[in-house]
Amino acid sequence: MGTFWQIPVKIHWTFGLLLSLLVFSAYKNGFSLHQTIGFVLFFLCVFICVVFHEFGHALMARKFNVTTKDIILSPIGGVARLDNLPKNPFQELMISFAGPAVNLAIAAILIPILHFGFDTGWPRLDDFKYDKPVEFFKYLAFVNIGLFIFNLVPAFPMDGGRILRSVLAMQMDKVKATKIASLVGKVIAILFIIIGVFFQVLSLSLIGIFIFLMAGLEYKSLRMNELMKTTKASDIMKTQFSMISPEDSYEKIIQLYTTASEKNFLVFAKGNDVIGCIPELYIKDVLKRDNKDILVKDLINLHFGIFPSYTSLEQLMTVMKEKGLSIVGVEEDQMVVGVIDRNLLQNFIILKNS
Repeated sequence: MGTFWQIPVKIHWTFGLLLSLLVFSAYKNGFSLHQTIGFVLFFLCVFICVVFHEFGHALMARKFNVTTKDIILSPIGGVARLDNLPKNPFQELMISFAGPAVNLAIAAILIPILHFGFDTGWPRLDDFKYDKPVEFFKYLAFVNIGLFIFNLVPAFPMDGGRILRSVLAMQMDKVKATKIASLVGKVIAILFIIIGVFFQVLSLSLIGIFIFLMAGLEYKSLRMNELMKTTKASDIMKTQFSMISPEDSYEKIIQLYTTASEKNFLVFAKGNDVIGCIPELYIKDVLKRDNKDILVKDLINLHFGIFPSYTSLEQLMTVMKEKGLSIVGVEEDQMVVGVIDRNLLQNFIILKNS
């Protein structure tokens, strides 16, 4: 859509499907052309309010030196992708509440204008008149109040879940606070599902299922992030590894690749100095070309990394991702004592998430 306050606003391609569905729904309900245009414009205005909501988060985050990558708009809402959340619970509380506060502000502006300027009451929910300007803005005010209340439901992924987590984190560590907030969210989700089934409101039950799934993911994600910060390279490194020489042939590497658990290799010169690596991608390419006689020195990746044993897995993963490294060495007393590759990291994450 454009960049505002140095923050790009993007629309997911599925948003076009929503607009098509809205036009089809208007047609099926016998709307006139004016009613159809008003109907579509109303939902576009609602999503503009959602964008304002996300800018509330983003601009408040900027006050605490947290940058926003972008804001993405999709049929199920918007999301401001922050680079990170502040460690200070009060700052996270302010960022989380800023979004709903924008919706409350929009309603607070519209309601007095409508009431004192046009002497109108609440809109009739059983008779939408999208082609009437006054009614149009009455619905918009009503929806913004709804967005304010709904987003304050204390369950992830709504802002209310983060607000609850922030308040709890002022009294305990963040992981425990997230676990409690996640459990509260699951209870609320179950209530939504039960009420939706009892009163035959399918949408409420679907929202409950969505909240239930997301509540668990939020806790798992934070727990894994904390684990990656506190786990050191020496805790998971592989101490038994092959030391490949530049003069070795790929035939030797392929034999190790197919018979052992190693998939990526470091290449050592004399004196235990690492000079490069052989990523799994190179080995697969040699197998595909059936060129096993080629020497390591003729096909070697000169990009590698050596890290102290106290390096956190979070730092390790960040560097490996940025530099495209498939394997790194772990060093103690200026000696490579272990290796960590992508497969080892992935297996660690899967094991801890299970």
